[in-house]
Amino acid sequence: MTALRVLISDSYDPWFNLAVEECIFREMSTQKILFLWRNAETVVIGQSQNPWKECNTRRMEQDGIRLARRSSGGGAVFHDLGNTCFTFMAGKPGYDKSVSTQIILQALATLGIRATASGRNDLVIDTAAGRARSPAPPTVKRRIAASTTARCC
Repeated sequence: MTALRVLISDSYDPWFNLAVEECIFREMSTQKILFLWRNAETVVIGQSQNPWKECNTRRMEQDGIRLARRSSGGGAVFHDLGNTCFTFMAGKPGYDKSVSTQIILQALATLGIRATASGRNDLVIDTAAGRARSPAPPTVKRRIAASTTARCC
């Protein structure tokens, strides 16, 4: 079994972090990698999304919110410094989503946060304000992580 390599970005620049993620993906060999990163206020959209249909771009500009596109698919998500994004990468056949999910659930447990896996890609915690999930619905202010990317080549 290959050891997990953990990379942590100290940049809050969404374009830098997405570029690092892409570089890791393209240059990855057989290593298992966990990349942790945070972005300043940004809406990140998938490769095929139309930002004018998915986002209120005028309001984003007024509020100083950036727009960035990731090379993978998926929906539009809001990132800010109140959440930590994580990306697991492993080559086939080494990737196992349940192992990745358990790593995050165990990390949250060590912080005293009880979370569960739910649905296809959701992590759910119970808070005083109700349930919070990752990816978070727009009405939930507390997020576990806005971006959960599990890529395999």
